[in-house]
Amino acid sequence: MGLLSNLLLFPITGPVHGVHFLLEQIQAQANAELLDEGRVQAELMSLSLRYDLGEISDAEYEEQEEALFEELNAIRAYKEELLEPDAYLDADEP
Repeated sequence: MGLLSNLLLFPITGPVHGVHFLLEQIQAQANAELLDEGRVQAELMSLSLRYDLGEISDAEYEEQEEALFEELNAIRAYKEELLEPDAYLDADEP
């Protein structure tokens, strides 16, 4: 498109591009929070502290600890999955 058509269509395309940009930013922020290993590790430390202080029982501790380790392993597996396609591309090259 030329400059003139861009200027004429700006009232329509401007807000669309703005919303698209905002949605990309929201998705990036959500992914960063969901894939934060530090958050899960902090929850594990907090859980351990609560257990040491006697605030939760053995059964509660084991149940919550298992759930947090599963979440941590899922995050790590997803991150490894994101890196694997690059390895396949390199292997295909002669």
